[in-house]
Amino acid sequence: MAARQRFGGSNEETEPLYSSEMQEQVRGPWDVFDDPPREPTVGSEVKRTYIEFGVKFLKIVTMMIVFCIVVGAAAVSKGTLLLMTSQIGQNVSRTYCNKDLDQNLQFLVHITREERVEWIWMIMFAFFVPELGTWIRAIRKCLFKHWKVPSFLEILSLCITELCPAVGSAILVYVVLPELDVIKGAMLTNAACFIPGIVAMFSRNPRSVNDDLRMTLDIVSIVAQASSFVIWPLVEDNVTLYMIPVSVILISLGWWENFVSDSSQLPFIKQLAKNKEEFKTETYFIYTIIAPLKCIFFFCTALVIFQIREDDVSFLFDSFGEAFSDRTLNATPIIPMLEVNYQEAIQDGVPAIISVDYLTPIWVWLINVGATYICYAFGKFSCKVMIQVVGFAFPINLSVPVLLSGLIAMCGMYYKDECSFVDTIPAYLFFDLPPLAFLEDFLSKQHAWIWLIWLLSQAWITVHIWSPNCDKLSSTEQLFMRPMYDAFLIDQSLAMNRRRTEHPRHAKDDDEVEVTDLEPETPHSKDAITRIYACGTMWHETDDEMMEFLKSILRLDQDQCCHRIVRESLGLKHDNYYELETHVFFDDAFVRTSKDDNDPHVNEYVEKMASLIDDAASKVHKTSVRIRPPRIYPTPYGGRLVWTLPGKTKMVAHLKDKAKIRAKKRWSQCMYMYYLLGFRLQANDELSRESKEIRGENTYVLALDGDIDFQPEALHLLVDYMKKNKTLGAACGRIHPIGSGGMVWYQMFEYAVGHWMQKATEHVIGCVLCSPGCFSLFRGKALMDKSVMRKYTTRSSQAAHYVQYDQGEDRWLCTLLLQRGYRVEYSAASDAFTHCPEGFNEFYNQRRRWMPSTMANILDLLMDYEHTVKINENISMLYIFYQIILMIGTVIGPGTIFLMLVGAFVAAFGLDQWNSFMWNLLPIAIFVLVCATCSSDIQLFFAGLISAVYGLIMMAVFVGVMLQISEDGFLAPSSLFFFCLAGEFIIAALLHPMEFNCLKYGVVYYVTVPSMYMLLVIYSVFNMNNVSWGTREVTVVPKPEGKEKEQEVKEEKKKPETKDKILTFLGANAEDDTGAFEFSLNKLFKCMFCTYKADDKENEQLRQIQESVKGLYKKLELLEKSQNVELRPPVNTPTGTTHLEGAKAIVRNSLPDNYSDNSATEINSLPSDEVMENSWFYDGPLIRGEVHYLNRREETFWNELIERYLHPIEDDKVKVAAELKDLRDKMVFTFFMLNSLFVLVVFLLTLKKDLLHLNWPIDPKVNFTYHENLNEIDVYITYLELEPIGFVFLIFFALLMVVQFVAMLIHRFGTFQQVITKTRLDFNFFNKTVENMTTEEMRAADPLKMVADLQKLKGINNEYEDEKDAPVDQRKTASNLAQVVGRASSRPVFYLDEAFHRRVTQIGNSEGRVSEFRKKSVAFVQRRMSKAPGRVSSQAHRPSQISFSNGSINEGFQFHDPNSSDADA
Repeated sequence: MAARQRFGGSNEETEPLYSSEMQEQVRGPWDVFDDPPREPTVGSEVKRTYIEFGVKFLKIVTMMIVFCIVVGAAAVSKGTLLLMTSQIGQNVSRTYCNKDLDQNLQFLVHITREERVEWIWMIMFAFFVPELGTWIRAIRKCLFKHWKVPSFLEILSLCITELCPAVGSAILVYVVLPELDVIKGAMLTNAACFIPGIVAMFSRNPRSVNDDLRMTLDIVSIVAQASSFVIWPLVEDNVTLYMIPVSVILISLGWWENFVSDSSQLPFIKQLAKNKEEFKTETYFIYTIIAPLKCIFFFCTALVIFQIREDDVSFLFDSFGEAFSDRTLNATPIIPMLEVNYQEAIQDGVPAIISVDYLTPIWVWLINVGATYICYAFGKFSCKVMIQVVGFAFPINLSVPVLLSGLIAMCGMYYKDECSFVDTIPAYLFFDLPPLAFLEDFLSKQHAWIWLIWLLSQAWITVHIWSPNCDKLSSTEQLFMRPMYDAFLIDQSLAMNRRRTEHPRHAKDDDEVEVTDLEPETPHSKDAITRIYACGTMWHETDDEMMEFLKSILRLDQDQCCHRIVRESLGLKHDNYYELETHVFFDDAFVRTSKDDNDPHVNEYVEKMASLIDDAASKVHKTSVRIRPPRIYPTPYGGRLVWTLPGKTKMVAHLKDKAKIRAKKRWSQCMYMYYLLGFRLQANDELSRESKEIRGENTYVLALDGDIDFQPEALHLLVDYMKKNKTLGAACGRIHPIGSGGMVWYQMFEYAVGHWMQKATEHVIGCVLCSPGCFSLFRGKALMDKSVMRKYTTRSSQAAHYVQYDQGEDRWLCTLLLQRGYRVEYSAASDAFTHCPEGFNEFYNQRRRWMPSTMANILDLLMDYEHTVKINENISMLYIFYQIILMIGTVIGPGTIFLMLVGAFVAAFGLDQWNSFMWNLLPIAIFVLVCATCSSDIQLFFAGLISAVYGLIMMAVFVGVMLQISEDGFLAPSSLFFFCLAGEFIIAALLHPMEFNCLKYGVVYYVTVPSMYMLLVIYSVFNMNNVSWGTREVTVVPKPEGKEKEQEVKEEKKKPETKDKILTFLGANAEDDTGAFEFSLNKLFKCMFCTYKADDKENEQLRQIQESVKGLYKKLELLEKSQNVELRPPVNTPTGTTHLEGAKAIVRNSLPDNYSDNSATEINSLPSDEVMENSWFYDGPLIRGEVHYLNRREETFWNELIERYLHPIEDDKVKVAAELKDLRDKMVFTFFMLNSLFVLVVFLLTLKKDLLHLNWPIDPKVNFTYHENLNEIDVYITYLELEPIGFVFLIFFALLMVVQFVAMLIHRFGTFQQVITKTRLDFNFFNKTVENMTTEEMRAADPLKMVADLQKLKGINNEYEDEKDAPVDQRKTASNLAQVVGRASSRPVFYLDEAFHRRVTQIGNSEGRVSEFRKKSVAFVQRRMSKAPGRVSSQAHRPSQISFSNGSINEGFQFHDPNSSDADA
C-alpha cells in the first residue's frame, strides 16, 4: 500500500494529505498532553521588538519634526522675503530704538541709498540660488544620463512657461511688495493660483453631479483669485498696485502644465496632457539654457523697473562697493508721534550717528535661502516616504496663517515698544507696518475675510496634494513637474508643482496599507502582475542549512497565500501582491556504483531534503504539518520532484545528473533562466508580443543559495526597488553571516564594513558591482537582453574564463548587466542570513575563489569602460576612477601591510629599520616559498601558523601604534588616519543600530589584518590555477552494507599502510605504491624514488566485474519490491506544472502542453523497460510519490537546451591545467614585481627621509634653548618628516575614506526613507479598541494581518491554539485540554486557504470563546466575500466541494482547470 498508484494521475489537490500510517499516530483522549520543543531563534527569526517599537516611535517623531520644519521654514522664507522687500522702497523711514540713546526722545532713521542697494542685490541673489541649483542638476543629468535633443516647439513652450514667472517675480518683489505693508503682502501670496485654476476647470470632463459641483467650485475659486487684482489697489488707492494682476498672472503661468488632464473635452488640452505625463531627460537639456536665461530676464526686468520708476539704474552699480562695506546711518530725534506717517515728522535735536554692519543683509539672505531650500527638501522627503498629508499638504496650507499670526504679533509688539526685538533684529530694521487700527481689529475688517477666501480658493485648486498618488520612494521627476522650486513663493510652488492626478487612489491616507477594491481583470493587468520565481541552488548542504532554506520558502508560501486570499476572497487589491513559484536545482543529485551504471540513485542530500520538508513546515506553522509526497518526473537532465506547499504554491526540485547535464552553479542558473524565461515565457505561443514585454518587465528571478534564511519582508523591499526604477536589473540585500567561531566573528565584522562602506558607496556614486547569488532579485527583462543570458552560457575556453566565468558567476552576471546599461542596487533594509565558512582552511579556499574572480571582473569592466560609460548612465568616469583606485589598493595591499608592520615593529620593539624589515621579510619569504613548491594543504598549514603568530604580534603592534601616536602627536597623519578610521567605524555602527553588535568583532578583524590582506592575497594569487570551489567535500558513493561492507573492510586491511609515509607531508602522493628505484632493510622500512601508482590491469578488471554483479543484484532487489506495485496509465487529469497565470496561478493547472499532451502523437502508456530503470523513484521518502512524465514539448526543449548549451563536457585537463598554470605564473610575477617595487621604493625613501621628505605643517615640536652667557633664547621648530610616496598613498586612502563615509551617510538616509515608508502606525491603539471598532473600520487595519491570523494551521486540527504561555496563576490547562478533546474529529487541514475558510465558518457559527479581533475580522471578511464576486467576476470562481472516500469534504477549496469542468471534478 505504501507504493500504491505509483504511476497514477489522480489530482493531488483532491486527496487527503495523510496516509494510513499517519492515521495510526492519532492519540487517544487520555493522551493529549504535549511537550513542544523549544528551539533557539536565530537568523531572520530573531524578534527585535525594541527595534520595531523604536522604528514606529521614530516615524511618529519624524512626522512631527517634518511638519514643524515645513511650516516653520515656509513661514521664515516668506517672512525674510518681506523683511528684505520692506527695505528697498524709496524714502523708507522708521522709528529707531532709543534704548542706547536718550530714552526721553523718539528717534527716526532713514534707509540710505547704500543700504537699499545691498538689499536689492540680496533679493536678486535669492532668486539666483534655485536657478543655479536647477542648472547644476541639469548639467549633471545631461552628463550622466542618456537624452535626445528636444524639438524646437518643446524648447519654445518651456521657455515661455519658465521665463514669464521670472518677469512676474521681479515685478512682485521690486514693485508690488514694497508698496504694501507686510500683512497685506503676506495675504497676497495666497492669490497666485489664477492660471492653474482656469486650466484645471477646462481640463475637467463633467459626467456626474459631483463633477458639476467641482466645476462650480472651480469657477468660485477663479473668481476669488481674480478679486486680488483689484482689492488692494482700491483699498490702498495706489495706481502702482495695478501691477498685481500682471505679476500674479505671469507667476501662475509657470504652473499651468501640472493642471492639464487627458480627460478634458478640449483636444488641445488633452494633447498637452499627454506630452506632460512624464518628465523626460531631454527636458534637463532645455533647463541648461533656461536657468541662465531666467536669471538674465529677472535681472533685466529689475533694471527696467528701476529705470521706469526712478529714471536711473546706475546707482545699483555705482554704490555696489559701498553697499557691501561698513557704513553709518543718522538717527534723528523727533517729536513723538502716534501715527506711522514719518514724512511729517518734526526734527527735535541733533542726529545720532549709528554704525551699520554690511553683513546683516547677507545673514538675512542666508536665512532666506536656507529656509526656502529646507522647506523644499523636507516637503519632498515627506512625499517620498508617504507622509504627505501630515508633512506636506497640511503644513503647506498652514504656512501663511502661521506667518500672519507671527507678523501681527510682532507688529503689535513693535507698535508698543520699538525696542522689543532689538536683541534679535538690528534697531534700524523692521517690516513695513500696517495701520495701527488695522491690527487692533484685524478679524473684523473685510481684508481678513478676503484673504480667507483667497486661502480657501488656493486650497481647492491644490486639493490634489491631500490625495497622494505616487509610488514609494518616487524620484523628484515623478513627484514634481519642475526640477526645483520658486525662490519667493515656496509654499505655493510646492503645492502647485506637486504632480496632479485626475484619479487619486480612493483617498488613501498616507499611513494606510496600499489596499483598494479589485477591479475586473484585463489582459494588461494580468500581465502586469508581479511574478517571482524563487530559484535556489543546492549541492551538499547540511541539515541545518537545508532547514533554514525550506523555512524561508515556506514563509514565502504563507505570505503569498495571504495576499492571494485578500485578492480573491476579499476582492481587495494590494500593491504588494505577487505570484510565487519555487525551483530548487540540485547539483550532482545522483550517485552511481560505477561510471557505467545507467540506473543511478539520488544521493543522501536529496533524501534529506524530502524528509526535512515536513519538519520545516511544522516549525513555520508551529504545528504538526504534513506535505503531500512529491510528484516525480523523470527528465532528460535527471529528475524532478514537485511539491504543493500549504499555501498552494509549487516547489519544484530539479535533480541534476552530471552524467546528463553540466554541473556547478552557473549551469544551474542557465537552466532556470532558459526554462523560466525562454521556455515558459518567450516560447508561450498564447502570449502576444506586448504581453511578453509586460511580463518580462514584471517577472523577477529571486536567486538563492541552499542555506539562505530570510523573511518575506526582505523580498518585498527588493521588489519595491524594482518597481521604483525600471532600469534596475538586479537588487541585493544585506547579507549577514551566521555560524560560530573566530572565523565567523571576523566575517561578521568584514561583511558589516563591506556593506556599510563599499556596497553603499557603489550604490550612491555608481552601481553595485556584485549582487550575490545567495539572495538577489533579477529582472526577467534584463536577463533576456542581448549579451546577458546568451553570453552567460559561454563555455570557458581560455584560462582567464575559468577564473572570471566559473569562479565568480554572480559577479560576472552583474558585470554583463552593467555592460548592457542596467543598474544594480543595494538595499540595506532587506536582511538575509547565510552560513559562512567556520574553519580557517574552508575560509581561505572560499576567498581563494572569490578574490581572482573579483579582480578579473572588475578588470573586465575597467578595460571596457568607454562602452560601459556610454551605455550605462549610472556609471561615470569618476566611478571608474574610484574603482581604479580600489584596484591599485588591492594589488599593492600586501606591500602596504608589510610596510605597516615594518613601521610598527620599529615603534613597538625598538628595532631599527633594517632589522624590522628582515624580521618581517622572513615569514613572508617562507610562505611564498611554500606556496610556490608545496601542495594546497601545506600552504594552508603554514598560513594558519603564520596568522596565529601575526595575531599575537598585532597586539604588540597596537601598543606600538599608541606609542607612535604619543610621540608624533594626535595631529600627525598616521594618528589622524587611525582615529578617523576608528571614528568612521563607530559612527557607521551607530547609524546601523541593528548591527551595532558587529563592532565588537573589530578586535578579531584587527589582529587578522596581516593574514587577510597579505597572506590570503599571496595564497590566492599562487593558487589561481586551482578552479575548484573548495568549500565543500567531494561527492562520495554510499558505503556498501552488510557482507559487502565487511569484505571491503578486509580488503582495506590488506592494502599497504600509506599514512606513515614521511614525504607525503611534503606533497608526495600517498597512493603511490611503486618506485623506479627502491630498496628496503629487512622490512623495517622501504624507500622508493620516482614513485607512481602501479597499473594493475587484472585487479581493475576484477573490480569492474564485481561492480557489475553488485548492480545486477541491486536491480533484482528493486524488481522484487515492485512486484506488488499497481501500474496504471495516467488518467486524463491535469498533471502539469503550475504556471504563474493570473489570479488563480497557484491552484490553476498549467497549459495543456506542459506535462500532459493529449494529442495523437503522444500516447500515455505503461512505463517501458527503460523507464523502469529509474529505480531512484523508490529511494527513501520518494517511494510514496506519484510518477508522472513530461510532455513531448517540454522534453524536446530540455533535450535541445542540453544539446546546445548544457551537455556534459570533458575539458582537456592537461591543456587547461597548463594554461591556468601559465596564467598563474604571469599573475604571480606581475603581483610580486609591483609589490616589491612599491615596498623597495617606499622603504628606501623612509631610510633617506632626512634628505627627501615633506614637512607636516600641523603641530610641530617647539624646543627652547636658553644661553645664559648671551642672555638669548633659541627657538627650534621641528616638523614631522613624511616620506613623499607613502604620504601620497595616505592622502588617496584618506580621500577614499571620506568618499565612502559620505556615501554611507547618503545611503543610510535612503534606507531611513525606505524603513519609514514601510513602517505602518496603528493609530487605533491610541483612540479605539478592537471591541469598539465597526467592520468597516476594520479596513483601516491591515487586511493581510487579519487573513494571516485566520489562515493559521495552528489550532485548526483539534489542538489548543496558544501562542505564548500565560502567567501560571492565569492558566486554564485542564479546560483547554478538555476543549481539545471535546472537538469533533474531522479531516486534518494542511492547506492555508482551507484553514481560512474553515475558521471563518467555525467562528461565524460559534458563540464560544473567540477573541474580539477574530470576531470583527470574520465579520469584515464575510462582508467582503459577499461583495467580492460582483467586483471581480473574472477572478472569483464558485467553490467546489469534493467528497472523499472517508466522507470528508474539502471545505472551501477553490480551483479552476481550463480543460475540465466542475462536474468533471
